[in-house]
Amino acid sequence: MSVQDRKSIIATIEKKLGARLIALVWGDRQHLETKMAPDILPLISDLLTCIGSTENIAIFLYTRGGDSIVGWSLVNLARQYCQKLKVLVPSRALSCGTLVALGADEILMGKHGQLSPIDPSVASPFNPTMPGAPSGQPGAVTLLPVSVEDMAGFLDLARKEVGLKADESMVEVLKILADKIHPLALGAVYRAREQNRELAARLLEKHMDDEARINHIVNKLTKELPTHNYLIGLNEAKTDIRLHVNEPDEEVEKLIWDLYKEYEGWLHLTSPHSPELDLGSEDQKKVRYDRAILECLDNEKLSQYVFVTDKMLLRAKVTPPGMQTPVDQVGERIIYQGWMPATDGEVL
Repeated sequence: MSVQDRKSIIATIEKKLGARLIALVWGDRQHLETKMAPDILPLISDLLTCIGSTENIAIFLYTRGGDSIVGWSLVNLARQYCQKLKVLVPSRALSCGTLVALGADEILMGKHGQLSPIDPSVASPFNPTMPGAPSGQPGAVTLLPVSVEDMAGFLDLARKEVGLKADESMVEVLKILADKIHPLALGAVYRAREQNRELAARLLEKHMDDEARINHIVNKLTKELPTHNYLIGLNEAKTDIRLHVNEPDEEVEKLIWDLYKEYEGWLHLTSPHSPELDLGSEDQKKVRYDRAILECLDNEKLSQYVFVTDKMLLRAKVTPPGMQTPVDQVGERIIYQGWMPATDGEVL
């Protein structure tokens, strides 16, 4: 699909919904994943300036998640430019993406749409190291993220399954937990969940005045669902979670899905990253990977920011330990990485 085709789809969706559309797509291609981070906020601000103040804005959203504060800030930023905010969920709007959806007056979610819990996993310098990681050796150390639900699950195991009730027994359980995970890491995880609960409630209060319903939604999304990887489909989002979700009509749903498929093809979301395939038969090659996209229509042109990674791929002969015959090995070197402005697909 060409840029012109995508512009036509966006313009048609805008006409059908009576809203200006801004597309925010964070790619999750294997080994090239991207997440919502603070660097997007000034870029989205630029795109919203192109749109200008208007009655309705629709955020077309695809993401696996990211920084919760970014989701909160994104909603507040978008609401400065509109009276009503919609979020379109063609496929995945997970974790921080779900938090963004909570801040919308309406969530339009197709049959393929997926939301998720917003309970956080936190990476801090005090987190435990990955099992098998070298100890006492220089170089990067891989830290395990700590989930508040894993922490709560351990305590529930002690209380409900093992049957510990006495205060002294639970103190010993906490000592075991703190012996395995630094107390400051546990505190960071607990603080992150409380932050997410507060942000979710405040986002819902922007368009909902039913306190009991708000508490129900927040509890469901922060502590009552089985795992952080749990996926919430359309029907569950409406009937069980009780979110402000509507299913678009057939024509609009097809348009939203067609737009998603364009981004899926552009970012190669269903194709794992393979340096060997990208290098092909050459010994050296520069490759650009488009990894995330922010764009909107501006006077019949697409105003865009594209997150790119430029790599130099090099083929070399390497003799593995214990072998006498050298084998081909492809090395990668990052030349540039960051957001680049573009118009109609042409980098500025």
